[in-house]
Amino acid sequence: MIGYYIFGLVVAATGVGLFIVWLVKTNFGTKALEDAKLRQNSMPDYLPLAVIFGWLGLYAAVSNLTENFTSKMPGWQQKFISYSVLIAINTIIAVFIILSARRYFEAGLKGFGLRVKGIFRDIAMAAAMFIAVWPLVYVSLYIILLIGRIIVGPEFQMEQNEGLTVILEYNQLSLRILMIFFAAVLIPIFEELVFRGLLQNYMRNLNYGPWQSIFIISIIFSVLHPLMHFPAILILSVCMGYAYEKSGSLLRSIFIHIFFNASTIALALLR
Repeated sequence: MIGYYIFGLVVAATGVGLFIVWLVKTNFGTKALEDAKLRQNSMPDYLPLAVIFGWLGLYAAVSNLTENFTSKMPGWQQKFISYSVLIAINTIIAVFIILSARRYFEAGLKGFGLRVKGIFRDIAMAAAMFIAVWPLVYVSLYIILLIGRIIVGPEFQMEQNEGLTVILEYNQLSLRILMIFFAAVLIPIFEELVFRGLLQNYMRNLNYGPWQSIFIISIIFSVLHPLMHFPAILILSVCMGYAYEKSGSLLRSIFIHIFFNASTIALALLR
């Protein structure tokens, strides 16, 4: 247990140091995206909204059918089938986005930010950026928890993400493997394709600046998560949006997202 806390303190101190270095080098972020280039594309205006509403509508329709089909099954089997269906839907839409990006972006997927070349650098930079932003995320969660306990009392608990709740509630190995894949791999890929890949580029197409686009999409992204998590998710989302604008690599924001979700699951299971 002591080793765990020491490791956490080392990571937090490293993150604070990295963040301070970034602030100094970029004049508190004012010069951070001076060289951010618009990713040239002919993406139709309706595409991002069509993807979002198509996803919500498809999932709502299939969800009702799945719920009726599994109503007499044990709880863990219901969750397994429901999330299997959600995985299939997200995969189909992710493939559609990738095919659309290949069609509408100059240089295809490379212009969209999905390029294998430099992937190891993307992983290393994503890890560094995740470590740099993690102390801010943790502090924001702690402040919400502190405020909640002051207002409600010591029994106040942070609201958990539904996927994490399923992982902790059921101990069937097949369901846990499915949920960990869903939460730690598929969701980061899917959400980054939608929010950074489609929506952030759409905002840039409307002549919004890089920081404006990042903050607008980050607010939308954060609102779709549990309300108590809003400050933490906003900070994380700004980091992922910045990573995309700075590097032009969508893989970098995907890896940051994967690191966050995977570490959240790991910490919850360790507790």
